[in-house]
Amino acid sequence: MTETTPKLPDDGPTELVEGRDGELEERLSGGTATLLLVWLIGVGAASSLLAAWLFSALFLASRLGAEHLFSDLGLYVALFGATGPTVLWLAGRAQAHSLGWFVVTAAKIGAVMIGIIIGGAALVVTGMGVGFKAQALTGALALVAITAVLSVLWALATWGADRYIARARIVSEEDQTS
Repeated sequence: MTETTPKLPDDGPTELVEGRDGELEERLSGGTATLLLVWLIGVGAASSLLAAWLFSALFLASRLGAEHLFSDLGLYVALFGATGPTVLWLAGRAQAHSLGWFVVTAAKIGAVMIGIIIGGAALVVTGMGVGFKAQALTGALALVAITAVLSVLWALATWGADRYIARARIVSEEDQTS
């Protein structure tokens, strides 16, 4: 009995590599992994910068310009936002999860992320002894709502990438004989 090597599509996003145990494993190719990372980071960073701009316009009565969004603070906001889709990909990749699973998991990740922001802001305000104004609750609820909308965007972007890669998986033995 001969063992056959699985065939991959020539232009697919995966490649066969030898694992630690000597068995062939299917992994994302270098180009696909790079493109996926750029896509997920771009979606997360752009959406978080858009959320910061929207929050500032609605609740701080000031418009953020390019000098603000591309400053050091903007970089930190973008990096923090890029975490959402990237962690979502790591949690659900190649497991054939439904879009609903990605939406729920993205909402959980977003809730943790915005909880860190609101909790950190509450610690700073409390530590400074300033006290909370009436708009603080409205602002916090707005941040939660914006994060909920962004988490759906993250879920769609991550689920779409996962479905694309799943369609290009190893061709089954039956497909090779037909």
